[in-house]
Amino acid sequence: MLKVKSLPFKILLVLFLVFLLITSLFFVFNRRSSITYDKVVEVVDGDTFFIQNRQPIRLYGVNAPELSNCYSEESKNELSKLILGKEVRLTGLQADHYGRVVADVFLKDGTYINLHMVNGGFAVYVRAYDQNIEKIKEAGGVARQNKIGIFSPACYQNEPENPKCKIKGTLDEKSPDRKLYLKPSCAYYDSVVVEKYLGEQWFCSEQEAIQAGFSKSPNCK
Repeated sequence: MLKVKSLPFKILLVLFLVFLLITSLFFVFNRRSSITYDKVVEVVDGDTFFIQNRQPIRLYGVNAPELSNCYSEESKNELSKLILGKEVRLTGLQADHYGRVVADVFLKDGTYINLHMVNGGFAVYVRAYDQNIEKIKEAGGVARQNKIGIFSPACYQNEPENPKCKIKGTLDEKSPDRKLYLKPSCAYYDSVVVEKYLGEQWFCSEQEAIQAGFSKSPNCK
């Protein structure tokens, strides 16, 4: 008799635990996928801002120029004009190793901020996985093709402004923290574009490049 009486209790206990698990997952999922509108109180640059609780937010799939790089002020000003002091909706929330929340950002009128910044040449598309990323990727291609913003001749250069300064200082695609320089005699020199919005630059001498922290490319003899 005791075993028969204990059976319903065990079933109820299991059901209760399952209910708690489902409820917890529901709230975790909703917290990660979307939050209510929150006010933007500070814009750091063209892809990062703070909401009211001082949580930093980073635009997903987007990379804007670091401050002091080419087109950085225009990028920051555009994001400020769009969202500063306004309420935004954040979706697809993720955390990065800097403690920021990475998200798709929308205004109440439906404006997709990530897409807007890339479409106007204020930021570049970076490889990511999201239901909206194809739109951003396509917009980035259009901006590049039309030489808009960061892809304009001021920031995206095959030829130096000073013809005496032809050494290209670039970032290694496989390791962006590694800075390399190429002389005109180096292999693949002509195919390398100086993307000044990324902090790449021109140098007049090898010594100048080395002093700036650049190393000779392995493509140079």
